Amino acid sequence: MDSQKRSKQRRERIDIIAAWSRTGILAERQRLLIEDQFAERVARAGSRFFIPLPLTHSDDLWYNTQVSFLLEALDALPRRPDIAFDSAWKVLEKSAHAWLPARPGRGPNITDALGLLSADPRLSHSVTEALLANIPSQTCGYLFKRLITREPAESSGRALQRLSNSYGRGDTLPAEIAAFLALVEKKYAAPDFDTARRGAALLRRALTGETLDIAGTQVTLSFPARLRILLSGLLYTSRNERYHGESFSPFYSSAASIKTYTHPHYLFLAAYALVHLLWAHSGHPYAPTLDAVEENTTTNLHEARTLYARHWTA
Repeated sequence: MDSQKRSKQRRERIDIIAAWSRTGILAERQRLLIEDQFAERVARAGSRFFIPLPLTHSDDLWYNTQVSFLLEALDALPRRPDIAFDSAWKVLEKSAHAWLPARPGRGPNITDALGLLSADPRLSHSVTEALLANIPSQTCGYLFKRLITREPAESSGRALQRLSNSYGRGDTLPAEIAAFLALVEKKYAAPDFDTARRGAALLRRALTGETLDIAGTQVTLSFPARLRILLSGLLYTSRNERYHGESFSPFYSSAASIKTYTHPHYLFLAAYALVHLLWAHSGHPYAPTLDAVEENTTTNLHEARTLYARHWTA
């Protein structure tokens, strides 16, 4: 986008607030061009966009608190999948804490909880494999920047630190992930746009579990390593950047496109599916079945890929 168009969109953001300052915010604001394009795409596709998993009634207070945030997430769709992810993350964080046995004095923090979850064999399931097999290219580009080219530096450093943490004796995942990232970084050091695109595509293949030849070295990431990258490298990093205001609100950016929507949409789908996968293993009366979670996850990934078409993978 040239500087003139970028300046125009910056002015539009200011004008929206200026108009509301005269009328109050009950008046519907003028949509930005990308918002109109996205709404038209959803309408033209006849898309269901997202299908929630039916929930079981329960008077359990903890459960109903989490349901309230799931409803908050659904209220943000389809226009704001980024906000839907924020709400779904709250439920994932609480569910991750509840999953692990309590320790005397205090429970694990969320960094520890996600690290421990990634090594739990109960999460080795077709739900998580489906999530890892359907990561959009925009999300892989995000991961490439955070884990390989290390930008922005502060957020990247925290993500790499989380992936280097060891959770218990015999945890070999940090070494496995570090060796893989070192190979990718060596092959795609100082990338231009085309090299970064190819590097992101390689990450996408690695996260599916494909065996890769990287500069003569055969590499196949184990399932726990791939899940740890998803949980601690992608979802938690994205959550932190949004929570601390370190990333631009995506759909108000002058660089936003239809492809921009694929990244937060995927983050929401992943968080939502993982919540229900954890619940399915919880043994509580309100827990969904594993088969229902798998079917729902597959359906929603299909809806997303159909809606975005080439923008998901290009």
